[in-house]
Amino acid sequence: MQFVSDFNNLELWWTIGLMTTEHAFKDPKVKKLIESKDDHYDLVIIEQFFHEAFLMFGKRFNCPVVTIGTMGYADNIDHAMGILTPWSLIPHLLLSHTDRMTFGQRAYNAYLSLYDAVMRRWVYLPKMQKLAEKYFQGSIEGPLPNVLDLERNISLVLINAHRSIDLPRPSMPGLIDVGGAHIQKPKQLPTDLQNFLDNATYGVIYFSMGSYVKSTDLPQEKTALILKAFGQLKQQVIWKFENDSIGDLPSNVMIKKWMPQNDILAHPNVKLFITHGGIFGTQEGIYWGVPMLCVPLYGDQHRNTIKSVREGYARSLVFSKLTTDDLVRNIETLINDPQYKRSALEVSQRFRDNPIHPLDEATFWIEYIIRHRGARHLKSHGAFIPLHQYLLLDVLGCLLLGAFLAIWLPWRMIRRVHKWWLKGESSNKLNEGKKRL
Repeated sequence: MQFVSDFNNLELWWTIGLMTTEHAFKDPKVKKLIESKDDHYDLVIIEQFFHEAFLMFGKRFNCPVVTIGTMGYADNIDHAMGILTPWSLIPHLLLSHTDRMTFGQRAYNAYLSLYDAVMRRWVYLPKMQKLAEKYFQGSIEGPLPNVLDLERNISLVLINAHRSIDLPRPSMPGLIDVGGAHIQKPKQLPTDLQNFLDNATYGVIYFSMGSYVKSTDLPQEKTALILKAFGQLKQQVIWKFENDSIGDLPSNVMIKKWMPQNDILAHPNVKLFITHGGIFGTQEGIYWGVPMLCVPLYGDQHRNTIKSVREGYARSLVFSKLTTDDLVRNIETLINDPQYKRSALEVSQRFRDNPIHPLDEATFWIEYIIRHRGARHLKSHGAFIPLHQYLLLDVLGCLLLGAFLAIWLPWRMIRRVHKWWLKGESSNKLNEGKKRL
């Protein structure tokens, strides 16, 4: 696969975060909320995805903050809870490595993670701080707190991760996995979709590029080759396409501007999910045991795709190299080779095996934070101490200094005594020589 540089993806996320944060602050309703005098709130819930300036709402309303990490775990989430991410075992958010990395993978992971930490701390967060000061100045009495300090005071983080598909990692009580919380029992489908799915003799393929990338924005030649590929299939195809018309539409293809994705994937006639590899869609495909053909474009989509391929329930294609023949061949392989469906059902069983529905667990912890007006006891004090204390570098420094002094002082004393002795010997020899003369 040929992907966008990991460093470019980081820059893209930071840029998107800053742009969308300011866009939200400019909204009249948000401005009114910031300037409100009489509003009272028991809790602020904020998206954790590159919108750190929103943490100032917790200070504005003097209430605890819960964040939601929709992209899964990231180093900065660990740090906010008092954990130092072990780069030897835990790959960066953008990387698809396992916890059994080679030397080269560990070296690259450490380099990318260090770059992320340094640039975030000294370049990205100061820009977020300026945004917070720009829109909250005058609405909060006294000096505004630092965004980094607000991040350390987050009470709880709900993480879009699940033990069945994500790597084991060090955790804290304040980090709650709620992967799959958005997946509910399927609802009744619209009549046209229900009939289309029920009457598909050879099954249905569902195709969606998600909510951020519109199918209507695809290059015309790509749209044409996709339609050509679909026209060669015996299966029916449902395509989330944001226009009412698409040109030459094969008789086995239905297009709609909006699709109830979860309800469609739950239908037993769905044989394949063609997706961009977004985390929510991937989780829905996993939950319903549907094999996937992933065509990632940017960000975490590449990571999600590689993980899905590695687990055996998906295949992948590079969008820039997409051809009709490749698309048809991969679709037929995924549908006709039973190993893909078998793997999809195996991971689906693990994903569904929960003591409580993730949404119910998230609800409990949100109410817990409200009841207790925050929950600093759910995180380690490591979130508040400097790095040299966390790593015991000060203790190690004292030990090394003590060891050095334990060697150096006796050595200096022995050397000085030796010099005195040599000086005495020289004086004695000189005196004896004078006597002989």
